[in-house]
Amino acid sequence: MMELKEHPCDWCGSNQYNVVMQSRDYLTDKPGNFQFVKCAQCGLLRQNPRLDWLDLLTYYPDDFPSHRQQVSEIPSKLKRLNKRYGLWKRVRFINKYKSFGNWLDVGCGTGRLLQEAQLWDQWKLFGLEPIPNIAEYTKTKLNIPTYPLSFEDFQDDGTRFDIITMWDVLEHLPSPASGIRKVARLLNQDGYFIFTIPNLTSIWQKIFKQSWIGYELPRHLYLYPPGMLKQMLEESGFKIITKKCIAGSHGALMLDLARWNKDIKSRFLSKLLDKGEDFLPLRLITLMPLWIIDKLKLGTNITYVAKKI
Repeated sequence: MMELKEHPCDWCGSNQYNVVMQSRDYLTDKPGNFQFVKCAQCGLLRQNPRLDWLDLLTYYPDDFPSHRQQVSEIPSKLKRLNKRYGLWKRVRFINKYKSFGNWLDVGCGTGRLLQEAQLWDQWKLFGLEPIPNIAEYTKTKLNIPTYPLSFEDFQDDGTRFDIITMWDVLEHLPSPASGIRKVARLLNQDGYFIFTIPNLTSIWQKIFKQSWIGYELPRHLYLYPPGMLKQMLEESGFKIITKKCIAGSHGALMLDLARWNKDIKSRFLSKLLDKGEDFLPLRLITLMPLWIIDKLKLGTNITYVAKKI
């Protein structure tokens, strides 16, 4: 049996907490019960107790979303276009705030976002990926410097960045307080920290409850109430410029439905999910509702733009 260890709140150091929710691993179905707790002092949410990193690695399957092949290697042209559209929206969004300079993508996986950014030919790109074989794949395929390290182990060699992105990464960091401060140190003055995290005010959290993809136990270690996140960023030298739900809503909904169906075991839903997330009729049906939900900032994932001040 793997050992779950108690950890104090990373922000304020308190050991006092209240249990928020408990769940199993809906992705791999491996044994184990996990929970999110809310710090009784500052309100930050953390998984507690939790596994050490080497044990937690066994809960990352080979087909984990960020470890999948680059978009250019997807056989279907229609699926390539679909995947590229979401990535293009993200790069276009980043381009509004910084259209040049050094860009470090933390937790870059197989480099899907970097591959799309490379086509714009505007930035000097760097990747950081803690799984060595995935980092090597990205470096080889894209010819972009990709460091096989966790963000905690990434050494400051004096290189400064104009953009640092973390797409679905901040919730995985074992020490987000030091992580955010490190981002501030690595950024040039007026640089941007652009990141996506699970949205605790999402309508889907209220609907799917413990099977909501935003919890994603045991891989997600911290979750951020908006007020608490604002405090963490401001005290680390950032100003929040904006926050938006900009991409990935349909894929997140399909993941939510797949996890929920493990509990309810609906034959109809099983048949629908078997058609895949690119099933056109379903995309058309969900297009307008998801657009409205995103405009209201109630989607599963929310993207923040924070400027170093």
